[in-house]
Amino acid sequence: MVTGVHAQPGGARVLRGVDLRVPAGERVALIGPSGAGKTTLLRVIAGLETPAAGSVRAGERLLDGLAPHRRPIAMVFQEPRLMPHLDAAENVAFGLRAKRVGRAERRTRAAALLAEVGLDGLGRRRVGGLSGGERQRVALARALCAEPALLLMDEPLASVDPDRRESLRALIVGLQRARGITTVVVTHDRDEAAEMGERIAVMIEGRIVQCSSPEELLLAPTSPVVARFMGLRNIVSGPVREGTLACAAGSVPASGPDGDARVVVRPEGLVPDPDGTLTLEVREATLLGSALRLRLEGAGLALEARAPVGTAHPPVGERVRFRVDPGAVWRFPEGEGPGPGLPAGAAAEAAASQ
Repeated sequence: MVTGVHAQPGGARVLRGVDLRVPAGERVALIGPSGAGKTTLLRVIAGLETPAAGSVRAGERLLDGLAPHRRPIAMVFQEPRLMPHLDAAENVAFGLRAKRVGRAERRTRAAALLAEVGLDGLGRRRVGGLSGGERQRVALARALCAEPALLLMDEPLASVDPDRRESLRALIVGLQRARGITTVVVTHDRDEAAEMGERIAVMIEGRIVQCSSPEELLLAPTSPVVARFMGLRNIVSGPVREGTLACAAGSVPASGPDGDARVVVRPEGLVPDPDGTLTLEVREATLLGSALRLRLEGAGLALEARAPVGTAHPPVGERVRFRVDPGAVWRFPEGEGPGPGLPAGAAAEAAASQ
């Protein structure tokens, strides 16, 4: 869909050779730190921003040079951008007026779409009488009314109350599945990305550095910068010999050949054990919903462990041995880096900001 796209809106280089392929009917979540280029990429695909290089296709159809209204694309923005002088149904069906569809048919189609997004009977209501979540549902219905081949969504839940986000998230996923619309949705929330994306594309400094299933991103990140962005901060470096990585705090199991390596350890894989191979001090214990997080330090390492609430844990300030579950350890591929052509310092800074 997107090949070698570069973009520099306002003269600032934002996209640096983006490649992204979304198979027909698939749902991809696009995540990355602020300034990574996520919105710019959507604007290029939609025709709202002209790329400096590269191409955009919808299936076999080349979209380069086509005006936004000629592309088989609909976009839902962070703010609904509804017209306040029109009611909900008129907002939904606004695009049909340009196609000279009769008023009665417009109303019928708008009513059906409003019912589909959970707003049955609200077609006559003015925008000012709708909640934030209801406005975004109207915006979604308006996008669907265009019957697009591709649906772009730029943080569609950012302006919605937290208690309404879950239902709207489920609605978007359900509608996409039912209609089979190819969809790209931008979000800053990792959990939201995992729920809304069949695949997640991680964008750092204007490049997509990994595009994989949510499970693969968590279990097999391609680089430390991706691991850190996905919330996996337990990264340990050292020489590997006969399946064990040695570090100043002890050792960690590591598969693969002997030699210098870096591994990531998922926090649930660190378990207090008198016979453990890592010695660390418990610096903090924090309750996070249904999990307990232990912040650990020792010999230059800063790690975290997680356990279900109610699990016995060592007191803060105590030095403890931890066992490392081999199944919770992932060794980064040989020669990995922050990403193709990506400045290591910039990538590390972007990951650290999450």
